[in-house]
Amino acid sequence: MIKHLSVSNYALIEKLELDFDKGITVITGETGAGKSILLGALSLVLGQRADTSVLYDNTIKCIVEGHFDISKYNLEDFFAANELDYENICIVRREILPNNRSRAFINDTPVNANLLRDFADTLIDIHSQHDTLSLLKPDYQLAILDDFSGNITLLDKYKTHFNHYIKLKNQLEEMLAAEEKSKADEDYLSFLLNELLSAQLKEEEQSEAEKELELLNNAGDIKKNLSKASYLLNQGEYNVLSMLKEVADILKDLSSYLPALEELKQRTEATYIELKDIESEIEKNERGIVFSPEQIESLNERLNLIYNLQKKHRVNTVAELLSLAEAMKQKLHLIDNLDEEIKLMKKNIQQEETVLKTLADELFEKRKKNIPVLIREILALLKELAMPSAQIEIPVNKTPGFRNNGTEDISFLFSANKGTPPARIADVASGGELSRLMLAFKSVISTKKLLPTLIFDEIDTGISGETAVKTASILNKMGKNMQIIVITHLPQIASIGNQHLVVNKTIVKSKAVTTIQRVTGEERIGTVAGMISGRQLTEASLSTARELIEKFSEN
Repeated sequence: MIKHLSVSNYALIEKLELDFDKGITVITGETGAGKSILLGALSLVLGQRADTSVLYDNTIKCIVEGHFDISKYNLEDFFAANELDYENICIVRREILPNNRSRAFINDTPVNANLLRDFADTLIDIHSQHDTLSLLKPDYQLAILDDFSGNITLLDKYKTHFNHYIKLKNQLEEMLAAEEKSKADEDYLSFLLNELLSAQLKEEEQSEAEKELELLNNAGDIKKNLSKASYLLNQGEYNVLSMLKEVADILKDLSSYLPALEELKQRTEATYIELKDIESEIEKNERGIVFSPEQIESLNERLNLIYNLQKKHRVNTVAELLSLAEAMKQKLHLIDNLDEEIKLMKKNIQQEETVLKTLADELFEKRKKNIPVLIREILALLKELAMPSAQIEIPVNKTPGFRNNGTEDISFLFSANKGTPPARIADVASGGELSRLMLAFKSVISTKKLLPTLIFDEIDTGISGETAVKTASILNKMGKNMQIIVITHLPQIASIGNQHLVVNKTIVKSKAVTTIQRVTGEERIGTVAGMISGRQLTEASLSTARELIEKFSEN
């Protein structure tokens, strides 16, 4: 339950500190005074979106802080799962900054808006006039039935499997589309791969072939020049080797006269031997070069094959062609295995369908079993709310396939009058009847969901007189088991509060400001009397107010 609310710089609230009691808190005030502003501030700490338009002073931040007693609601696992510090009194803070950024904290730990909303769902249920329209929607009606039937855990389990089931079906569709495309591509891919494999490519062969072809294309010039070099060294009238041999002989003859020439003679002989070896190698290379038109043609054919494959696949090297071939092998392997993967996926989907059917059947049986009980309890409350002839039917229709909340449609059918067959609520219920229907449903569900706090924002729209008294009585009973906060304009409902807050709007320094005052005793009686007779209090209105307050304080 909420224990304390602190609000600063929000809408028409400059600064507010407010304590809440257990039981029922009623909030009243003139139209336009800002009753719903308090609800808006509370909604911020419950994760509602906001922007800088809510700032009272747009130069400083807005802070709304709520203190919640969560000691009786077994939320330790939620805190542990989300790495939050658990305290029996939990402090939730929301800040709206002037730059339009928002921050949220649970026990001083920063949290995102989704987590804040998840936490809020365990604390408070807010019902406003707009929410009454939700009662017209089949999904909301089904949610009411599930809340009443205690299906929340079962439904969460079903939804987990349903989401997995949808994921598997989407994956299967993707696989089938891939299979269709791959089958169309398989023949062409096999052709391309066979073309590459039949080429028997080797990574370095292109550069080697290009070098060899360049050599063969220039074989004549190379052979001619090698022959000339060999001739200059070993043939002709002035060949180098012959002259170097003659120099060595001269130095040999002279070395007997000049010993220093012995070393020169040896060096000359060594040079002669080296040049003789060079000449031999040149001659060997010259003989090894053979002009072969057949070899040139073969190399050209090989290189043209490589060049054409590179151009076709838009690559520049044989290594890239080899890498492409490997990738094609893998793609073809995947295509070959896709059939098996599709079979496995279909098997997984069938298994998930079996689980879903079991869970859906269990949901169906629990819903069907609890429908008569729900109708009986709702009709009993409607009788208290001055609708003794009301009729409710909840037909259940099985639907083909699975949906996110089961395998059946339900529709709440309603009639307020005897002899009139029930029809869709949207078609037959007036505004006042809708309000009473929603109150009845909220009342029976509140005993099942065991939320700490339930807030009603003008649940009393369209009702008055004795019906208002009955509505107050039902709210009073609900307040015995949980914290109820009611924003109301009816004196009958204002009389049930364990705490009565009055919202006023005043002008401070030419600016409207909302304030909230707690009224007790005679001041409270006067406030309720004012709701009966207006600003001019009468003995009759004061007496009626006193009787109403005493009546509900005794219950």
